[in-house]
Amino acid sequence: MSKYTIRGSEALDARIDIHLEHIAKTVAPYCEAVVLLGGYGRGEGTPFIKPDGSQAPFNDYDLVVIVDTLNTAVRLQFNTLEKQLTEDLGLPVDLCPYAKAELPSREFSLLNYEMKHGHMVIRGDEHVLDAMPNYAHDAIPLSEGARLLLNRGKLLLDIKRRLSNPEPLFAVERIRLIKFIHKALLAFGDAALLAAGQYDISYSVKKERILKIGECPGRERIVQGYLQAVELKEWGDFQALDEYGIESEFSGVCEQFLRFMPWYRHQYSRRECSIPKAVALNLKWNRRLCTQHPRVQLYDAIIELLQDKAAMSHQRFYELQRRFS
Repeated sequence: MSKYTIRGSEALDARIDIHLEHIAKTVAPYCEAVVLLGGYGRGEGTPFIKPDGSQAPFNDYDLVVIVDTLNTAVRLQFNTLEKQLTEDLGLPVDLCPYAKAELPSREFSLLNYEMKHGHMVIRGDEHVLDAMPNYAHDAIPLSEGARLLLNRGKLLLDIKRRLSNPEPLFAVERIRLIKFIHKALLAFGDAALLAAGQYDISYSVKKERILKIGECPGRERIVQGYLQAVELKEWGDFQALDEYGIESEFSGVCEQFLRFMPWYRHQYSRRECSIPKAVALNLKWNRRLCTQHPRVQLYDAIIELLQDKAAMSHQRFYELQRRFS
C-alpha cells in the first residue's frame, strides 16, 4: 500500500508529494493549517493508469484550510487560489476554509465525520482537528445519505444533459462520464450501508460490509455495482473500459436512482434542521415560507429532472444544489 492509494506506485506518491507541497506553499501564508481530505487523505485515492502503464493522479485534491477569521473576503481569496492551483497542476483543487474557533461546534455531517476520522495534515499543527467533536461511528445522521445521493443525482443529470447533445464524446469526456456513473454506484452502496448501520470511512472495510446490507431496491445490483466501482477507484484503468456502453449503463443507473432515492428517504424521519433554521433558509434562498430544509425540495426536484417532469429549471436546481450540497 502506498501513501495516498491502495495499489499505486512510489512514483505516483512522489508526484502527489510535489503537488501537495506546491499547494501548501501557495496557501500557507493565508491559513494556519492545510488538511488533505478525500481518497488521497485516507490513503485510498485513485491511480490513473495511462496507456503506457505509468500512473498519474486522478482524484481532485480536496483540502480544508484552517483560518483565524472567515468572511466573504477570505472565501473569495481562497476561490482565487483554487483557480490558480487548478491551472498550475492540471487537476481540480478545492479549498474549503474552516474557522479555527468554530471547529468544536462543526455539525455532524458525513463530510465532517470523514474529515475528523480520515485526513492528512500537510501543513501546520497535525492535531488541529482534535478540536472537532468526536462524532460517533454509529450515529451518522441517515439524512446524510440522502444528501450524498442528491449530489450524485446531480452528476447523473450532468450525464443526461451531455448525452442529449448529438456531438460524439471526446476521450476526456468519456472518462469523466464513466467516473460519474461509478460515483453513483458508490453512493447507492454507501447509503445502503448507512441504512444498515454498517458504514465505515474505509472502502477496504466497506467492500466487505456491503454484503451485509439489508433488503433494498435492486439489492444484488447495488452490491455488484459497489464492488465494481471500488475496483475502479483502487485501480483507475479506464483503458480496460473501451467497450463500456455509457448510454446503456447510464440508463440502468438512472433507473436504479429513481427507485432507490425515494426508498432511502423513507428509512429515516428525523428533520435535517430545526424549524426556525429551515424557515430562515427558505426565506433567504426560496423567498417562501417552508418548515423543511431547502434540500428536501431538491430531493424531489432531482427525481423530476431526471424524468423530464420538473417544475424547477435546471439553472435553479444547480444554483441551489451548489449552495446546499
